Amino acid sequence: MSEQTERGGSESNESRPPEEQPRGSRFAPGAWMASTAVQTVVILVGLAVVLFAVGQAVGADLLGMIGDALATHTGQWLAVAVLALILVIAALRAMSFARPR
Repeated sequence: MSEQTERGGSESNESRPPEEQPRGSRFAPGAWMASTAVQTVVILVGLAVVLFAVGQAVGADLLGMIGDALATHTGQWLAVAVLALILVIAALRAMSFARPR
């Protein structure tokens, strides 16, 4: 017997396996959105730091080059494409959370 059952208490949602928990506790729309947003920000900041560090190591202004590339019409459309890709990934993650197991 579990320690919680010996004390006379019922099992809480946290101690149940995921398939036995109510659907609302398994799927929180804000959870996957917040997780995706945080991961995206961490990736973008990490990419900027890596570009800066590599640029300093080789003596080139890589961040400036990226900024100049994004200032062009094609660069702006590439940025829109990357944002769309991030949204598609977020939607796929949401589907994996919402799918019954």
